[in-house]
Amino acid sequence: LGGLVPISVSALPQFLATSVMMFLYIFIFTTVRDTKDSLVVTNCGAEAIPFLKLYGVLPMATAFIMGYSKLSNVLSKETLFYVTLVPFFIFYIAFAFLAYPARDMLHFPPPPGTMMHPAMALLRYWSFSAFFIASELWASAGVPLLFWQCANDVTNLEQARRFYPLFAVIGNLAPIASGKTMSAIVSRQATNDDDGFGMTLKYLALVKVSICGGIICLYRLVNGMSSKGRALALTRSMKKGQKCQAKKKKPTFAESMVELSKSKELRAMATKVICYNICIELTEVLWKGILRKKYTNKSDYMAYMANFSQIVGITAFILQIAASSIIRNLGWMAAALITPLSMAALAIPFFLSVSLGEKYVPAATALLIGTVQNVISKATKYALFDPTKEMAYIPLGPEAKVKGKAAVDVLGARTGRSIGSASQQIMVIIAGGSILRCAPVLGILYFITVIVWSHAVIILGKLFKKHSEASE
Repeated sequence: LGGLVPISVSALPQFLATSVMMFLYIFIFTTVRDTKDSLVVTNCGAEAIPFLKLYGVLPMATAFIMGYSKLSNVLSKETLFYVTLVPFFIFYIAFAFLAYPARDMLHFPPPPGTMMHPAMALLRYWSFSAFFIASELWASAGVPLLFWQCANDVTNLEQARRFYPLFAVIGNLAPIASGKTMSAIVSRQATNDDDGFGMTLKYLALVKVSICGGIICLYRLVNGMSSKGRALALTRSMKKGQKCQAKKKKPTFAESMVELSKSKELRAMATKVICYNICIELTEVLWKGILRKKYTNKSDYMAYMANFSQIVGITAFILQIAASSIIRNLGWMAAALITPLSMAALAIPFFLSVSLGEKYVPAATALLIGTVQNVISKATKYALFDPTKEMAYIPLGPEAKVKGKAAVDVLGARTGRSIGSASQQIMVIIAGGSILRCAPVLGILYFITVIVWSHAVIILGKLFKKHSEASE
């Protein structure tokens, strides 16, 4: 197709199938993100999120990585993919059709006459907390691990320069489609109460299961296309007299982590992922604290988040069209620096507006600034942060692509969120229970993190340039 879309006709079927698969992953991510926030923020408050991420999500993410690494030693790649993917959708169906309808029986009664601490509210609404944890794990296991691991397996470095920024052109239409779908379902609720919200959850669960089937079909299709190419390459190498290497004994999880920690590339990628997630955590919870003051009803909150997702999708789509040209013309390092620098530029007015308080800046204005900052944070992540990060994995060995990637993308992301959450918890305790009073200190932490992030990008950029020159 050349020019704006540099894809050959022969590569087009694989490119389109992979792009649609990314669309489905992001569609699920968007629906569960908006749903988990609607459940937890409206019942437990935005201040509860840091507690849940540190004491709920991080331990489960650690257990997930250990289990995933162990299973990668005994299962084939395809079986590992199914074993990782399917349990998420079993959980979402069980939650929508069993747990949520029985919520009054499952949840603990409130303590009489006292306001609950956010951590106690999380324990009371434990099924909502479980949904939140599962959805946070999907955020790390869906697109970052399952999708990109498949894409890295079937794409070579030369194709990646052209394909990766363009995958998300189709993929990032998903927040728009998801937002439209959620808005349509919410608008059809018979009632605007918890029972009406329960019907919304059931419809969304059925949509998720259908999409799970689509992901599995596309995974098989893409790997089938790639297998033909790999078989041809193997035949050619055998004709040249190259011998197949004997299968080595797979190392344990601990041995793998020790070995992978020596990789400068993985250390830089881990720093990059951790810092992004710290920054997101520091701004997102503040923004949700303002949002909860305006939207106290679950359905209203979900409707706002659905519109937000559509705006993210449109912005990411526009940016994504130019992303391939940006990476080719500016180079990997400059493209990778756009995300932290643009996020920092918009974080300045947001932290300032929250710090000054409603006396000087109306809550509606602070909410608008925070919404714009969150939109740009997510759009630049999808359009530039993810493609540049995934390109950096391709020259690495198979161990780094499986266990190293799982550790960086799942545990690294959760570690970043947990560091942000721990910082907020300390500030909330000092500030007497309000996250909004913590804005000045959180702003300082945010900009320190951006500096560390930018330094890691520069280091990784030099290493990636070396690998690229060696492969040419």
